[in-house]
This record gives sequence, C-alpha cells and structure tokens, in this order.
Amino acid sequence: MSVARRVFAVVAVATLAVTASPPAAGAAEEPVGVLHLTVTRPDGTPAQGTVDLVAADSSYEKASQALDDSGQLSVQLPPTDYKIAIIPAAGADVPSDQTLRQWVPGRTNWAQAGRVRVSAGDTTEVSERQLAPSPATLRARDALTGAPIDGICVFVDARRNVCGDTQVTVPPLVPGPQKVRVYTQDDSYLPRDATVTVLADGSGTAVVDLTPAAHLVSRVVDAATGAPVAGVCLTVAPAGTGNLPRVHPRACSDQSGDVRLGQVEAGSWNLFARPATGSPYGAQWIGATGGTGEAKQARVISLGAGRTATVPTIRLDRAGVITGTVTSAATGGSVTSGTVSIAHEPGGVYPEWGVELDAQGHYRIDWLGPYQWPLLFTTADNATQWSGGVALRGKATPVTVRAGVTTTYSPALRRGVLVTGRLVDPEGRAIVAELTVSNARTREVIGWTLDRDGEYALRVLGPQPVTVAWHWTPPYVRYAGWYDGAARLADATEVTLPGTGSLRLDIRASRFPIG
Repeated sequence: MSVARRVFAVVAVATLAVTASPPAAGAAEEPVGVLHLTVTRPDGTPAQGTVDLVAADSSYEKASQALDDSGQLSVQLPPTDYKIAIIPAAGADVPSDQTLRQWVPGRTNWAQAGRVRVSAGDTTEVSERQLAPSPATLRARDALTGAPIDGICVFVDARRNVCGDTQVTVPPLVPGPQKVRVYTQDDSYLPRDATVTVLADGSGTAVVDLTPAAHLVSRVVDAATGAPVAGVCLTVAPAGTGNLPRVHPRACSDQSGDVRLGQVEAGSWNLFARPATGSPYGAQWIGATGGTGEAKQARVISLGAGRTATVPTIRLDRAGVITGTVTSAATGGSVTSGTVSIAHEPGGVYPEWGVELDAQGHYRIDWLGPYQWPLLFTTADNATQWSGGVALRGKATPVTVRAGVTTTYSPALRRGVLVTGRLVDPEGRAIVAELTVSNARTREVIGWTLDRDGEYALRVLGPQPVTVAWHWTPPYVRYAGWYDGAARLADATEVTLPGTGSLRLDIRASRFPIG
C-alpha cells in the first residue's frame, strides 16, 4: 500500500478513552492509518518498554505495544486523534515501570498530553525522547497550626516508599506534576494525596499540609463475665447512616481487650464492632447502654482533629444465627444469586458485611449479636430491598436475633420497577460505566449496576423520587456526573419512579473529570 508521510505536530488539548469492538466477520474493513513512533532514552540511545495508544475521545485503545530493539513501533490504527503513553522497561523482573510513564510530548499526565492525529492512508511519524527522572524535596506542616511535621513519608509505589524527619527526598520521577501520597510514620496525621512539581535539575520543592487525625480508645469485654475479648475489630460509619465502607480504618482488640483506632477524620461517627471469624460473640453497633443492631440507635461519637476520645467499655453478647431461603414474589422460585448484608456494598464482588446466597437461595449469617437487625437483599433479578420489602433502611422490618438460637427469615422479594435505557458518551457511543440510583430526599442508595454494552437495566422499588449518578472510567481518566447533564448533585434532575411497571431513562455521560 502506498501511503503519504506526515510529520507529527502537538496540539495540547485534553480528552478521553474506551475500547472499540473488533469488526464482525465478513464486514468491510475500516480505513486505517499508520503511526510510526521512535523513542530514545535521555542519552539518545534506543529506548525499551511498551506504549499505550488511546484515542483522545476514548473511542479506542491499543495497549502494551512493545518497542523493538531500535526503540521503534509501527502500528495500524483507526483514523482519529490519539494520546500516547510511553512506559519504560524496568528490568527482567519488572517488564514495565508505570510510575515513570511519559506522555508525548514530554508530559506526565493525560490532561497535559498532546494529541497526535492519525489519518486514513497516511503514516504519522512521532519522535519522543524520554526525560531523565529527577528527585524533589518535600516537607509537611500541620494544617491547623502551621508547625513542621516530623517523621513524614512519601509513597509513590511499592518500590518507592521513603520516610524521613521533617524533610524527605521524593525518589526520581519524570519532570512535571506528579501525584504522591504523603503520610506520617506514627499515623498521627491523615494521609493525603498531593501533587509535587518535579524539576529537571532536581530543585523542585513542595510543602504539604496534613490534618491531624482523630483517635479513639476503648476496651472490649464479655458482657456477662467482664473478661477481656481479643480480636474484635472496630470500624466507624458516618453517624446515622449505617454506611459501613469497604475500605476503612479499623483496629482490633489485643489480649487485654484494649483497642485504639486511629487515622479517623474529625466528625460525628457511629462505631461498629465485629469479632473474629469463629468467635462465639456477635457483632454490634455500639449503643448508649450496650449493643444494638440498628445504626440509628448507635452512640454518636464526636471526634476532633488531633484529639483522642475514650469510648466506654464495649460489652459483647453471644451471637445468634439468621438463616433462610430467598424467593421471588413474582415467580415463587428461589433466588439463586445475590447477597444478604447489613449495609450497602455497591460493586462488591465478595460481601464484607454479609454473605452470598447459594445455588438454592439459602443463606446463613452466624456472627450477629442478639439484637434487631435490618437486612439488605441485593440480587440481579429483583429490586434491592431491606427486610420487609422496602427501599429505605429506616422503614425496614428488623429481624430479631437471639443468642445461641437460629432465627429463620425467608423473604419473597419484590421485583420492583424495571429501569432501562442507553448509556453513551457525548458522541453517542456505548460506554462501560457504573450507575447509582439514590433516594432524592435521604440520599440513600437504592440501586446500582455496571453497564458494559451501552444498554443498562436494573430494578428498583418505587414510587419514590430519585437521582441517578454515573461513573465512567476509560483508560487514564475518570468522569462522574448525574442525570441529566449535571456535574453536581445539587443540579441533578430528579426522576419520579412509578410504583409498578417500567421506566425508560437514556443517559448521556459528559466529560466532567474527577480526581
């Protein structure tokens, strides 16, 4: 094939990426262009490593393309504008070093990367010289007092994690803005992600403000005997929500029953205690006078930045068991996949706060204390719902657990309203994205789905007013917003779910960057 050759010119604009599907067998070939890339090391010798080629509009990606021994790559691509990431080789054990990724031309991130146009029938020539990594100096200060902080650390990746006193040298990185995580050796401050500007001559400096962490201390004992209980892990949830996070600070009691939970943000919290697997004791929300299964009855703990709060002794009761078989109210058949939990876990593959249904729809939870517990049922073919067949935790019918006794609870789940629609990018192309449906008044999550083909479907309980959030994560960039075209929750369009039937809601994602 005879092709013309063009010289690359950088146009510094930012946009995004999604992977296009291959053409069906027998389909007409799509037009292509050729990108010819030559990469050299800082000393001018041929570079080794891999290359990611991502369409600037997120419509196509070709990843992990290896440079040859001469530091070159020639690849056919659909005609469009691309952003090019070069990932240098790191050695025999680590074939590529993502931390030293460099975007053409000489940039450190997606937003600053230039656009390279590939045209049908043409060859676009691109030459790039890798920048020599350089160190930077970082200091931290107390966000409240401005005082310098001793014992600071910088985490870049598993091989670049360094600590110092009041000053630390950031390991050599590609010159330009670089994101690092700053924390302290004694966990007395909340860790923070910060941007450090690395200069080519190594003279770059940064001062990062860290907020003092709050801490709480307590002791865990047997409610009947007063004996200390080891291995009981504490975590916090925002007061009154019952929202137990999947990633969260936690600490477990020692042999004396003593526990200290650190690195908590200042604010109002509820405290949740969960004994070790196999323990005879049951989990509990820490209440005003003892354990409870209702988050709304939990003790509110107010924590101030840099302060340590003492929580009265936590007294554990013996566990009981909840078991049952989950069925569909519409069909009468068993629901053969899903989870039963005490908190929302959108996107969780393995439930942190519950159990999975087996192939016959059975479940068994054996680690809850003897209290009344709202249970959340999340399945693919029925609406997410709390015990009692309701959408909101506050309206749930709790299930009573008794110490040493097995309680049977076998709900017939309501199907709910079927919400369907297209989920596309600004140009109308299908995207892979998450959708979260929340009650417009309480902000409580009532439904979640991950769409992979541009046509989503999920079931939720109505009638109620809701907002719909989307989260789109093409390669190297993240976007989030709300229906219909809103970048902020305050501007989201409120949707009224009917009580029965179905609702069509087409969603067009926008390029609202986050993070």
